[in-house]
Amino acid sequence: MSNLSVTRPYRKRRQHTQEFKAQLVAESQIPGTTVSRIALDNDLNANQLRRWIRESKQTGAKLSPAFVPINLPTATTPALKKSSTIRIEIPRAGGPVVVEWPVGQAHQCVAILRSLL
Repeated sequence: MSNLSVTRPYRKRRQHTQEFKAQLVAESQIPGTTVSRIALDNDLNANQLRRWIRESKQTGAKLSPAFVPINLPTATTPALKKSSTIRIEIPRAGGPVVVEWPVGQAHQCVAILRSLL
């Protein structure tokens, strides 16, 4: 009796460039795509691609951002009118009650309001 042995052809370990890995990791971030589909389309094991995704997150590798930051000019607030009085308006059924008080005497305004409330 003779033994027939069939050996599988040895597949060399492939090495992929960082650009290729980064491209696939970026593709995996697109909504609606799956890691499995990207891996199959590129003749990879899905676990290998998941490892690349995990490593890119750990190393802080920049993925193509979903939003691109832009520099806007700083917003300026409109200049407030400098007033020398404190104005308090309290709406009431018979009409609003308006109290105006000099800013220099704000401590007295606070004392009166506390006593009223």
